[in-house]
Amino acid sequence: MNKLLYLAVAAGLIGWNSAEAKRVKLNYSVIDVPEEGGVKFEQITEDSDCVNKEGLVSKAKGMFGIKNLSKIDWWVNPRIAVSPDGSKVAYLNWKNRTSNVMVKDAHRGGASTQRTFRANVTDFTWSPDGNTICFTEFRSGHFGVYLVDASQGTVVRQISTGNENDFAGQITADGKHILFHRGEGPGAYSIWSYDREKNLFSNYSRGMTPCLIPDEKDVIYCGRYTDKRESEIWRVNLSSGVEEILLSQPGRSFTTPVLSPDGRWLLVTGASMDEKGKDINTDLFVIRTDGTQFTQLTYHPGNDLSGVWAPDGKSIYFLSQRGSIEGTFNVWKMNFNL
Repeated sequence: MNKLLYLAVAAGLIGWNSAEAKRVKLNYSVIDVPEEGGVKFEQITEDSDCVNKEGLVSKAKGMFGIKNLSKIDWWVNPRIAVSPDGSKVAYLNWKNRTSNVMVKDAHRGGASTQRTFRANVTDFTWSPDGNTICFTEFRSGHFGVYLVDASQGTVVRQISTGNENDFAGQITADGKHILFHRGEGPGAYSIWSYDREKNLFSNYSRGMTPCLIPDEKDVIYCGRYTDKRESEIWRVNLSSGVEEILLSQPGRSFTTPVLSPDGRWLLVTGASMDEKGKDINTDLFVIRTDGTQFTQLTYHPGNDLSGVWAPDGKSIYFLSQRGSIEGTFNVWKMNFNL
């Protein structure tokens, strides 16, 4: 099994199948399209920043045993982050065949500062207090969760044991726990936590990319596979065991829920098709936490994914191919005013 395919199977690339859909020549160079009228887009990184696109979106042949060539898959784990004070934006850089976290001024842009010095960082998040970056690295045949200071030094603390495949670590608001998901086979993932004081691992329920709720420490949002390899968004109470489905549409997948700062919206990446039904790609969507007002935000013919909120909730940062003739991914910012 080649490395890219292994990464996809192990870490949770997700897809949407359509027997009729066929890929056409896309115009990535436009910044916005008519369906995005009234939305302001701002490019944060440049092509010279070498934003990591490895394994980000692909058309997979034979993925999970499915041979439909119109299948599109995307990396569901978090690939960009914004500092809690909103002053910095971080992304994964791919250079010299290594992938690492880079930090850039969220308003002025300019030069980036490297914050991890590893070989293959695949996802990361910023701690709520702004002091720590929690990241996943593929190392010695396994994916593991690690911690590094967000602003200085290179000392790394390993959280995962090294024998499992762990992803998408999220540090709780009190800093005492790290929630993450563990891969247990193709399409099989479960939510785990690590108690930093007691050095104790606990397993809760199935799901991936846990999204924490600051005021409800025992409740999370997460993505879950169906038996058709499509992904739904769920709300799970880890202590009571109550589980509620929030977003599901047959034939489509939605992943990577991110809660808005005011707690009213979930931002997700989902599969979409253009109006002529000729091309499938990824776009950003929101839904209220009560399950109402499901809204598509982006409609660009290129891929938009990995969205995160600005701390004030008025903007969204995301990865996109827009504005690039070659379809190169960069970090973009858009206003949010629903």
